[in-house]
Amino acid sequence: MIGGGGLASAGHHPHHVVMPLKEDLVPFRKTRKVTKLATRLGNSAANCVLHVMINDRGGLVRESAAFLVQLEKLWKARGLDSDQVWAELSERIRLADELRANGIRPRKGGQYRSTKLP
Repeated sequence: MIGGGGLASAGHHPHHVVMPLKEDLVPFRKTRKVTKLATRLGNSAANCVLHVMINDRGGLVRESAAFLVQLEKLWKARGLDSDQVWAELSERIRLADELRANGIRPRKGGQYRSTKLP
């Protein structure tokens, strides 16, 4: 979930079950445009991985930019305001910083020693 009802703002671990907001229960209508955008997004993600594997910094920068452009197009096609996504990300970063400030550090593998996760 993204926005005000997101996991980070609710203070829940990402694996906990959270009741979705009413607007989240409305399924997206699958359209040809969205399918094409999703395919392009997946291709950009795969190309990012490829450039990491072949250690191509320039290629990774270019494909990362392409990925973000495609992601923002997909958000727009689905009626999501990018500010909601960036606010969710900011809240997760704030919570992670708060956990670190309180001495709660991730273990090997990224697991935290707390149930209050970003």
